[in-house]
Amino acid sequence: MIYQKMANRILVGLYPKGYQLSSVEKIHEASGVGYTSIRKAMRMLQEAGYIRLEERRRPTVIFDENDPGCIELRRRVFLSHYESHLDCYRALPCLIPVLTLLGAEKSTPQLLEALDLLCSQSPSRFTRRTELLTLVYTWQALVIQQSDNEIAMDLFLQIRGFDDLRFIAMPAEPLMPGEAETALSYLRHWTDLLRRGALDDLYTLVLLFCRQASCALERSFQSLRSDPGLQQVQQVGFRWYVRQKLVPLYRTLARDLLRMAYREGLCPGECFPSESVLMERYGVAAVTVRGALSLLNELGVAQTVNGVGTIFTGRYSTACESQDYIAECRESTDILAFCGRSFAIAAAPLLSKEKIGVLIEACEKYRSREGIELWLMHELAALVPSHALQNVFDRLESRCIFAIYTNGTPAEERRQKAARNYARVRECLLHLQAGCTDRFIREFDSICRSLSLCARTNGSPDAF
Repeated sequence: MIYQKMANRILVGLYPKGYQLSSVEKIHEASGVGYTSIRKAMRMLQEAGYIRLEERRRPTVIFDENDPGCIELRRRVFLSHYESHLDCYRALPCLIPVLTLLGAEKSTPQLLEALDLLCSQSPSRFTRRTELLTLVYTWQALVIQQSDNEIAMDLFLQIRGFDDLRFIAMPAEPLMPGEAETALSYLRHWTDLLRRGALDDLYTLVLLFCRQASCALERSFQSLRSDPGLQQVQQVGFRWYVRQKLVPLYRTLARDLLRMAYREGLCPGECFPSESVLMERYGVAAVTVRGALSLLNELGVAQTVNGVGTIFTGRYSTACESQDYIAECRESTDILAFCGRSFAIAAAPLLSKEKIGVLIEACEKYRSREGIELWLMHELAALVPSHALQNVFDRLESRCIFAIYTNGTPAEERRQKAARNYARVRECLLHLQAGCTDRFIREFDSICRSLSLCARTNGSPDAF
């Protein structure tokens, strides 16, 4: 992760020639990555021609954007992200409207003033299509930032980060006459919708923009398919590192165990798999498994008993010291709660009546246990041809489940809510089977919005 992050920043000019990178100690403090991994990343950067390493001095960038060899290196890196760039853009319609809506719901006069200023620029300032895309991204970033959701902003920046390199590596496309005026007019209209509180209309227009952007990228990349260099590079997949940090392995395992308990309907009093089974299943050391189980004990959702094993309790301890991480999980849940509509819109046209019938039958296992809304979201997301979307959903889902289990809601209350959601989701699918797509989308969106409340005691963000 450190290597990719540093290399990308050097390639797009954020770290120009002569720039001194942070010390290994500073990078460790900021990222949580181990010293050995950071030093290995620095050696790889030096071998690739990005930096120079010297004793007792901070790493220095030697990449020269005007050097023919460096230009060729930049192009190779760009081509290595060809598939992941397309894959990420296929996920845009499911994610960017959601993130925009999160911020739009907290609009302020100050935000509207900033957007008005952005849209008041002269069309003559724009000569290339990349400049208009940057303008739109700036508008979206201002709105998403208003959500006060750091995870949402982090996801937005990482998804659109591919474009920074594309804008440099690909030939600039000149604007058609009147194209800048039209783009500014669209953004003024978006701002007006925000001012009037017409958020459903704003959502729809941002969704249409994302679809058009995805199609435009597909067209612009057609010429690259015959590029000999594309066959000579290894493709790099997209992985979303939340806040650009690696999560400790024991914490990832703890989330996976809770997800397993949630998906499989583990009842209070039942045991998690033994340490030896978990070590074999996940390929991790005993210390990692014990760290994960210790965290679950700390949260109160598990209790380790000598001679018995680790018992699932389903409860939560208010003495937990992981409040920062729980806050991150709640931010993830807020994003996921808005994704129901996007997933339903994207997947509904791809569902045959036979497949809908299979989903209705599969609902039965959730008649008396939690998780039906997340299960259906997972099924819908899997229909969208984007590995990036599945990657993002998996990270949001695991944090959402973590937040639900640490919200302090009594188990009986959760069971009652699960029964209500089972009936509502089944009815949604019956509407879809009957051809009432709009009703399916609307009602599933309503069900998913309740996830945000599930992650908070009595719906309060300050429950702790």
